Amino acid sequence: MTRADILRFFDRYTAAFDALDGDAVAALWHVPSGIADARGVTWWTDAAAVAANMRELCEVYRKAGYVRAQHRILDVVPMGADDAFVNVAWVIEGSGGTVLQSFRTGYQLKTPPGAASDAIRVLLCTAYEEDITKL
Repeated sequence: MTRADILRFFDRYTAAFDALDGDAVAALWHVPSGIADARGVTWWTDAAAVAANMRELCEVYRKAGYVRAQHRILDVVPMGADDAFVNVAWVIEGSGGTVLQSFRTGYQLKTPPGAASDAIRVLLCTAYEEDITKL
C-alpha cells in the first residue's frame, strides 16, 4: 500500500460522503470492521450492519446541511505491504462554505493479500475528535 494508493482511497471515500451515499461509503469498509469513538467500540460483523450505520451517518450529515468534505492526510504509518495507519484531518462544509465541523480521525487500512490497490478498506476507525451530536 503506497501513499498514492492511500490518497486515491481517501479521494474515493470523500466522494462517497459528498454524494451522501451510505452504501458507497460502506463498500469502502472491511467486513468485519469497527469504530472506536466517545461512545466506546462498535464492531460490525456483516456488510448489512456496516451499510446501515453508514446510511444513518449520511442522513445525520444531510440533515445538518452537509455540502462537502475536505481531507488532509496528516500521518501515514505503513505496516507491511497490505496495511497502514492513517491520521486524517477533516473539514465538513455546509452551504456557503460554512464549517459544520473540523476534526481528526485515525484509520487502520487493510488490503487483502495480493489484491489490487483499489481493494483498500477501513478495518478500524478511531474517531477521536468528531462529534456528530454537535452538527
